[in-house]
Amino acid sequence: MQCASRNAIRSAILFTASWCVPFAAHAAEAAADYPNKPIRLIVPFPPGSGPDANARVLAAGLARPLGQQMIIENRPGASGIIGTQLAGKAAPDGYTLLLGTATTFGAVPTLYDKLPFDIDRDFIPISMIELIPCALVVNPGLPAKTVKELIALAKSKPGELTFGSQGNGGFHHLSAELFKTLTDTNMRHIPYGAGGPYADLVGGQLPLMFDTLSPFLPNVKAGKLRALAVSGKQRRPQAPDVPTFIEAGVPGFDSSAWYGPAAPAGTPRPLITRLHGAIVEALKGAELSERLTSVSAGYIVGNTPEEFAALIQTERTKWAKVIRQTGVKLAL
Repeated sequence: MQCASRNAIRSAILFTASWCVPFAAHAAEAAADYPNKPIRLIVPFPPGSGPDANARVLAAGLARPLGQQMIIENRPGASGIIGTQLAGKAAPDGYTLLLGTATTFGAVPTLYDKLPFDIDRDFIPISMIELIPCALVVNPGLPAKTVKELIALAKSKPGELTFGSQGNGGFHHLSAELFKTLTDTNMRHIPYGAGGPYADLVGGQLPLMFDTLSPFLPNVKAGKLRALAVSGKQRRPQAPDVPTFIEAGVPGFDSSAWYGPAAPAGTPRPLITRLHGAIVEALKGAELSERLTSVSAGYIVGNTPEEFAALIQTERTKWAKVIRQTGVKLAL
């Protein structure tokens, strides 16, 4: 019986080896020819959104190193869940990618009890493209010219100050919730939906908001809005007069938007390597880097798939803590 068992194991090993060799050869052959047609990049947010704007700049910059066009496909809805689910079910052939973001990969797995996908199981991160600091911006009519003054004002009027966002559980909302937990302040959230609260912020109907810096810059420079602080260790060259949260006295405020392409699980490693190489090559060029930072006022990253995966885990842990502390939960 033991001999028969050993023979069976030996046969299984030989069969597996005979199957793996041509499979590996086929994968290598496919990688050598990849890509030979346009690549679809699913953006799980609407046209005109921040992720969409960054994705379009990235896609244009990757056309040369990839030798193929990258086509943006917007599939918005349900905090990015609709587009993410679609990408996760795509064929793992390197021709459908997903733009993973701080919301979809960092917060959504904790915000929802049940999801139609599993980030770790269903996706292979390729590279983080950019890390984009979060800014705290107020209407000039608010009697607070510094973060410390805002904190004092909020504590003197608990529950009276309001902040806006594009929806519950999004980047703007969770950034404000993080700020509240760090400063022990009580401010009320107003979710505006996809249109966003920008017009009300400029008009004075809304006193403050957290978001990436770039949407505010024209109005900040025109004096219609006041930026109190920006996340990160360094001030941004686009707004050198705006202090960091570290300088402003809230060093624990670590909130940044980020994004990067991911492939469906099962995509052959040679294809992941090819995509990563094209991204690194493109980001080394000044043209793409400058275009990306001009759109978002962020930091170029271009890390490895392993580094990107590790960062996703770190971000998910951070936002899970905020979500548990504040009780923010959503349901499909």
